[in-house]
Amino acid sequence: MEIQKNKVFFKLLFILVDMALINAGYLLAFLCKFGWNIPEHNFVAYLNTWPWFTLSAFALLYFYGLYGSYRWRWAEVFASLICALFFQALAAMALSFLFRGFAFPRTVLLAAPLIQLVLLGFWRRMAWRLERKLQTTRKVVVVGRPQEAVALADKLESATGGIIKVSGLVFDSWHEKAGRGNQESASTGCAAGDTGTNAALGVPDNNRPVNISVKWPVLGSVVEFDRCLDATVIDQVFVCSNIPQECKADVVCACVAKDKKVFLIPEFYEVMLAQARLEQVDDMPVFAVGRLAIPDESLIIKRATDILLSLVALAVTAPLGILVSVAVKLDSPGPVFYRQKRLTLQGKPFYLYKFRTMVDKAEKESGPVLAQENDPRITRVGRILRAARIDEIPQLLNVLKGDMSIVGPRPERPFFVSKLVKESPEYAYRMNVKSGITGLAQIAGRYSTSPENKLIYDLIYTKSYSPARDLAILLQTIKVILMKDKAS
Repeated sequence: MEIQKNKVFFKLLFILVDMALINAGYLLAFLCKFGWNIPEHNFVAYLNTWPWFTLSAFALLYFYGLYGSYRWRWAEVFASLICALFFQALAAMALSFLFRGFAFPRTVLLAAPLIQLVLLGFWRRMAWRLERKLQTTRKVVVVGRPQEAVALADKLESATGGIIKVSGLVFDSWHEKAGRGNQESASTGCAAGDTGTNAALGVPDNNRPVNISVKWPVLGSVVEFDRCLDATVIDQVFVCSNIPQECKADVVCACVAKDKKVFLIPEFYEVMLAQARLEQVDDMPVFAVGRLAIPDESLIIKRATDILLSLVALAVTAPLGILVSVAVKLDSPGPVFYRQKRLTLQGKPFYLYKFRTMVDKAEKESGPVLAQENDPRITRVGRILRAARIDEIPQLLNVLKGDMSIVGPRPERPFFVSKLVKESPEYAYRMNVKSGITGLAQIAGRYSTSPENKLIYDLIYTKSYSPARDLAILLQTIKVILMKDKAS
């Protein structure tokens, strides 16, 4: 209860200081322009609009998630801050016009965002460091098959800067190869929770043992999960996606019974259950599982939005497109545009357009190969275009033609689609919607996110589509462009 009160206090403190600094930015901008002799009619224009400026700033900071998650890195916090203040500047201009604040100096509106970024940047950096220090360590147990459980445990500790501490692993199925200590662990279950560090575990994979190095205690197996939970002091449980449904059910029931928070890594079955609608047959409750597709009536709105946005974007980016075309042509021999066959809705093939970022005929010798970090085939101009996502601009023509949408799963090449469908049959369902320039997988994941996790994000987008979600993804995409590990 005390921890919850502290969280509320810190959140209120963040909001109050943020709003004070937003308005301080406007006041300092006035001082920079006029000194201490601010004309009354200019300042009255600010006084008439400051409540609305404050409200819009709060809404934008909240939308970009700046009121708290321990999973965030500073780079993500700062990128969100830049985006929020950019849109706050646009909102301030619109509000001053709406409220007939013609005496509101435009130089103040332009200077204020820069001052606000400095003020909020320093404050948020100090608050972020303090929050990380005050954040209580969360002790967690990871449940799953060895290979996935070890990978998840490593990600939980590394991605959260030590705020999450893995207390141990519980395996769904395992076969011991290494040493006496681990054999005792397998036979005695949770009582042998002090399994040796860096134990070599053989993981069944198509009947072939694979050695995995484990640096956390192996608490036992899923069948002993109740005992493992009693023998370990933890706050949360993370359950991997690759264990049987009945095992997940046992783990969740045990966590609910002992009031432990549980997180499930979703697989296709859980995605399909998302937003299931409760209905009734006579006196029997049933869940109606919706289609994995965008409703027909929403498709009309989505297509109209795509046409409008792509036309506006093409008009705005036309000067940039001309400069990029010249740069690409001067940087390396070959065409300005790159054309490649991709698959979209229901596996329909189309040619996707991009500004060329690699040397001409880059795959002539190697065949289809995914681009790697520091790929030598990428040109000097190409690296800049990729980092800023400028190479994607010609895809607006694909949107106008109807091959793509602004928002949707990224289109993939036929060679890789056939390979991925063989590995994960559910991959075919991501083509139940039209491909997009940006999508949920692009804003929620990273460039290095596994294809399996990107697939889950794409399926979640399809299952929970709404125009509001499309707008949110578009606004979040700007933040992604500012972050190297996501936009590379």
